Amino acid sequence: MILSNKLILLGISLESGALAALAQDVPVPVQYLGFATLHAAASVVVAQLVLLFLPRHYRQPKRAVLGLFFLLAFFVPFLTFITMIAIVVTARFFSKPIIYYPFVKVGLPEFTLGSAGIRNSLGEGAIRTRLKTPSLSSEVRMKALLSAHAMSARYSVPLLKELLGDEADDLRLLAYGMLDNREKSLNALIHDLLKKLDACREPSLCQLYQKRLAELYWAFAYEHLAEGDMLTYMLTQAEHYTRAALETKADGDLWVLLAQILIKQQNPQQAESAFNQAIALGMPVTRIQPYLAELAYQRHDYRAVREHLQLMPFNSQIPQIANIQRFWLGTHP
Repeated sequence: MILSNKLILLGISLESGALAALAQDVPVPVQYLGFATLHAAASVVVAQLVLLFLPRHYRQPKRAVLGLFFLLAFFVPFLTFITMIAIVVTARFFSKPIIYYPFVKVGLPEFTLGSAGIRNSLGEGAIRTRLKTPSLSSEVRMKALLSAHAMSARYSVPLLKELLGDEADDLRLLAYGMLDNREKSLNALIHDLLKKLDACREPSLCQLYQKRLAELYWAFAYEHLAEGDMLTYMLTQAEHYTRAALETKADGDLWVLLAQILIKQQNPQQAESAFNQAIALGMPVTRIQPYLAELAYQRHDYRAVREHLQLMPFNSQIPQIANIQRFWLGTHP
């Protein structure tokens, strides 16, 4: 405390002397030299004083902190005093303490299986096996049915349809409810998009609505939700909105979708033409080659089947495609 009082008095004295030097009857260069010397000494004192009042962890590195406050005090004297007071008050009373946690050596935990070894969900194969085995208990089959939501709708819907004739009432009713909910959700989305499309006046936005409608109508066919006349209607609507969206904007994904719809409608020639349009728009050829190989097989052009399969990179991660490539090309893993 005594040291700080002495520094304050010394700083005031030096700064007063610096101001007094400007009033002396001496040449101007001498006045400026005297002012600069005394003001620099006062700035050193002020910097040391601020350093003294700062918390300990704010004083490092000491030379850099002293240099910073010296430059502030020397070049911006009056404003700096207020700023330095604010810095000291903030650092001492409002700053959060810095806590350094040292490194410690932790022993290895004892291994326990616990819940990590328990699978909470079933794979697709396990779900199919349980649902198609009537001899299992209703509880086991019900758990498998509840796990079917993890499967793709394209594969779960046929399983649910098979359960509509199951002897177990609970399974039959639950399967019906799951199918009904899926149909209702798709129909609700279609109904909402149709209203938005009717009110839409911006071409680009209308094209997005049409594309989404085409995908939703196609979902009824792709997921095996629609059959018979209903399937024909859904495919017709999907084709209509796909072509409407393509009139506004050329889209490779839409051409692929249109080709899939045409295949479902037993129109392979137009489907192949649509696939070629998608390739022309930059769609990856590897994505379309399986469809072209399938179309070539349907028209009994087996040489074309091999040509298309040769253009596809071998991918063991997709067993269905990999097995087909091995069969037709005579390759081995």
